[in-house]
Amino acid sequence: MAIAAGIVAPANAQLVPHRAVYDISLERADEGGTIASFNGRMVIEVVASDCDGIATNSRYVFRSGSAEGSTLLTDLRTAQWEAMDASSFRFLTRRYDDANLTEETDGNAERTSNGVRIAIKAPKEGQVRFNDDVMFPTQHLNRLIEFARARKHTLSARLYEGADPGTQIYDTFAVIGSAQNGDDGLKTPGSERLKGLSKWPVTISYFPGEGSKPEERETAGGEEVPVYAISSLLYENGVSRDILLDYGEFSLRGTLSTLSFPEKADCAKH
Repeated sequence: MAIAAGIVAPANAQLVPHRAVYDISLERADEGGTIASFNGRMVIEVVASDCDGIATNSRYVFRSGSAEGSTLLTDLRTAQWEAMDASSFRFLTRRYDDANLTEETDGNAERTSNGVRIAIKAPKEGQVRFNDDVMFPTQHLNRLIEFARARKHTLSARLYEGADPGTQIYDTFAVIGSAQNGDDGLKTPGSERLKGLSKWPVTISYFPGEGSKPEERETAGGEEVPVYAISSLLYENGVSRDILLDYGEFSLRGTLSTLSFPEKADCAKH
């Protein structure tokens, strides 16, 4: 049975500031699918930007190729800021294809007495509301770590990430494996800070949530198929490695190549 997620405590209760670089490669592609080749790099920075919230910046640059031989260079940039108490969330995502801006999502979310209110600036100005059980990204990641530490193996959550066009909510289901506490011999530069930390294999499946259209839902064998799923080895400080992104007709492998830990702000002085 899945354990429903509620509102968590401070958004940075587990995470430490870090910068992780991943090499991305094609793991699998269905014959006749839209993707025939893929390679790129992903950089994720978790920054204690101030003592009121935590910022997460990511950049994902990749070149994909089709079976017909055409290629596309994509540069996806995301900047997010989330309040320590998960009361607010800001997001900005820009996608460039062959150096041309093709998508932009900009907005902010606030928790109110009437639930979560989202104000969207782009791609189309507007507002949308959801119930207060909706979680934000850092909030959700911390809840995963809390559940893992408590030896709880499933987590259901309604997740809002500011995904294009800014009105999308995902119903997520996470499966958390048993803790791995031994030294795994990881040689990635900067990985010495991971020694001695608990880590868990985690798989999160993302399904169309509230407000989705019927055609966005797919079933197989009588069960709903996720839009995509992310598997990784998650450390108790929020670092992930051995990432697998499964989009159905193809999947991508993310290998941690470098890791660094900038100094964390001393909020006790504030």
